[in-house]
Amino acid sequence: MTNSELVLILSPIVIIQLLMFAYCAYLITKEGVRNLNKPVWLLISLLFQLIGPIAFIMLGRKEN
Repeated sequence: MTNSELVLILSPIVIIQLLMFAYCAYLITKEGVRNLNKPVWLLISLLFQLIGPIAFIMLGRKEN
């Protein structure tokens, strides 16, 4: 497998992860959070790419 094939295979995953982080960052800054604080949730979402945004949406999102 060449590098260009690997990039083509992994690019959708990277794009999805970046979009999930951007969506969570938007929600964190605009809506606020239920527990912890905003910088901690931003760090969790950034450092734990797949699990962090999912955890925020399930556990940290402020209830309306």
